[in-house]
Amino acid sequence: MVRKITFHLFSVLTLLGFCTIAYGQEISLEEAIQLTLNRNLQIKQARFGYQVSEQNLYEAKSALYPNLSVGASNTYNYGLAFDQISGQLIRGNKWTNYAGAQLSSSVAIFQGFQKVNQIKANKVQLLIDATEVEKVENDLTLSVITNYLEAITNGELYEAAAQQVQLSKEQLRQDSIQFEVGNKTLADLAQSENQVATDELNIMSSQNAYDLSLLELKQLMEMSPDTVITLIKPDIESIMAEYADVSYENTFQKALSTQPIIEQAGYNRQLAEKQIDIAKGAYYPTVTLSGSYGTNYTSEGRDIITQQKMSLGEQLDQNKSFRGGISLDFPIFDNNRRKVALSKAKINYLQAENNEALAKRNLEKTIAQAIVDLKFANRQYLASQVAFHTAQVAFDALKERYDVGVANSIELFTAQTNRNRAEFEMIRRKYELVFRGKVIDYYIGNPITF
Repeated sequence: MVRKITFHLFSVLTLLGFCTIAYGQEISLEEAIQLTLNRNLQIKQARFGYQVSEQNLYEAKSALYPNLSVGASNTYNYGLAFDQISGQLIRGNKWTNYAGAQLSSSVAIFQGFQKVNQIKANKVQLLIDATEVEKVENDLTLSVITNYLEAITNGELYEAAAQQVQLSKEQLRQDSIQFEVGNKTLADLAQSENQVATDELNIMSSQNAYDLSLLELKQLMEMSPDTVITLIKPDIESIMAEYADVSYENTFQKALSTQPIIEQAGYNRQLAEKQIDIAKGAYYPTVTLSGSYGTNYTSEGRDIITQQKMSLGEQLDQNKSFRGGISLDFPIFDNNRRKVALSKAKINYLQAENNEALAKRNLEKTIAQAIVDLKFANRQYLASQVAFHTAQVAFDALKERYDVGVANSIELFTAQTNRNRAEFEMIRRKYELVFRGKVIDYYIGNPITF
């Protein structure tokens, strides 16, 4: 009776496991990548940085134009004061009113080409931020590939585990019947129950792994965890044929021209070069052109000849003034600040140059490793197919012997365990091969799709 209850409990658990994986909206790998790029907050953050650089470039260009400002003032003074407008000392207990307005402008007509070089530097910085957006997109794309294939792998492992549970339960049912008629021992029956329990644990682990990998994929796509989606499995045979003739040199040259990290390293070197030009500009003199126009009023303003008080309109007309000038500022000694700034700029350029070479070297190593991994994954998948086939044959043969009483339950349990492990390994190696192939597509800029 206890064994029957246990058997039914296993059946309920398996049924619950099957119900957990539901079928919903079908999403391909390409669609998953596009959804992530459209919704992911990391992309938005990188784009904000690009927009800030756009404003910095606009600001640098605007620095070439003259500035223009207008000002006005109105002051009241009580008691003793010197009226600078009328040029007299004001005495007595009374209020004096002063007012004025001014329009002024200035422009640096030469500054060692620093402003021009700053514009060029900001243009390069804009390109750097654009490649940063591409880099974030690439990183997210690789994350989607990883999680998508991981979810498919765990889903297929779950399906395999579910089939294994069904086989184990069928074996348990047969052994229970044989036990009742005396053809199987209690040890055989216990061994069958143990196999069912082991397979139940496998299906629970597979279910949990599938749920977690699917959740991570939904989070990348900024989807609600409750959204029900179905993933599309790749065609393994076509993928194996697609990457059969992958070569290192061809892959590396394509990666050099498509990977944003290489492009970004080149732009960083160009930016460092412009910073040297900006630092050199500090050694040149600065020539500034300026001008202003204004007028003023005082309540004590009087006509010089008649000494009659002048009206507001008369004062604004007669007190107007225009000032224009040009200034030359030639730096002689500034406590070696310019010298140090230039030296730092040159060091930064050498560092950027070295970083570019390092980025290319790292990409070279990565591509070489990716191709080795792809070829190794291909060999592993082929070997896992052979291993699964032989394990299946061995299990089938041993089961026939067990059914006629020639083999014992421990031998059957061992053969079934080996067969199950071989199937799980084959599934993992299959999608490992797909992942390694998609990594190659990622590095050479091919569309990521099945």
